[in-house]
Amino acid sequence: MRTERRTTGAEAAFTLTELALCIAVIGIALTAIIGVLPSGLNVQKQNREETLVAQDAQFLIETVRNGSMSIPDLIQQVDFIHWRRRGAESQDFYFRGPNYTETLPGTVIPLTASWQVTALLSTPRLEVVRRGLVTNDVTAQFRSFSSPFSEKAYRDDGLQPSSGRLQTALRYLVTSETQGSSTRAPVTLTAFTNLVVSNIVANQTLRVDQGLSELRLTFAWPVFRVGSDFQTGNSRRTFRTLILGDRDLLTTNFLGTARSAFRFNGGRTNSLTSLN
Repeated sequence: MRTERRTTGAEAAFTLTELALCIAVIGIALTAIIGVLPSGLNVQKQNREETLVAQDAQFLIETVRNGSMSIPDLIQQVDFIHWRRRGAESQDFYFRGPNYTETLPGTVIPLTASWQVTALLSTPRLEVVRRGLVTNDVTAQFRSFSSPFSEKAYRDDGLQPSSGRLQTALRYLVTSETQGSSTRAPVTLTAFTNLVVSNIVANQTLRVDQGLSELRLTFAWPVFRVGSDFQTGNSRRTFRTLILGDRDLLTTNFLGTARSAFRFNGGRTNSLTSLN
């Protein structure tokens, strides 16, 4: 019987040193990727929030400018509005939205209609009363109007919406400041004295100034609560615009506060009847 010897050649393979080196390179690469990933996600989150805030700012500006009275999202997306009066009069009011259940400090008054939100956002920054000058600070907390439908506060068969769904929505504090320009009577022009182009232009400017107001909305987010105080993160944006038109008186006893409430009439000449 004849036997054959088979010689097996050396097989190619990685050494332990090479494997360790590969694992080290992969580990360094994964560490770098994992380190950059949270930063990229955070930038994406910030961009999304800034986009939502910019869209909501335009919505609120148009709401105040046109004196909108019946927009359902206004009353559904508001958490609360804080109206603070200081100076010649000192008062604090908190107005609670229908879907906000957390405890609020001070006097709390429920909001029941969209026009009430519009009226509070249209409150003049400076107000003259019998005893002097009052400064009105109006700050509202909203859930984003531009958020997905899954984060909206809709009602099912008259029941409260799920609190878990509302917690995922972007919340921000917005401070509303409106102030009208100083009004002066238009210059009387005659054909014999001051009927020149420069005087005519000045006369028209004064007429426009009488119906101009500045609206400034300052957004701050994200919102978090520390005890009874509401604080925000470092994100800030301010939006400004001019509003042409006068204010219409809505009521002289706004939600039992014995204070007047107004809305801008959008340049319309037909005034609203009082809501008293």
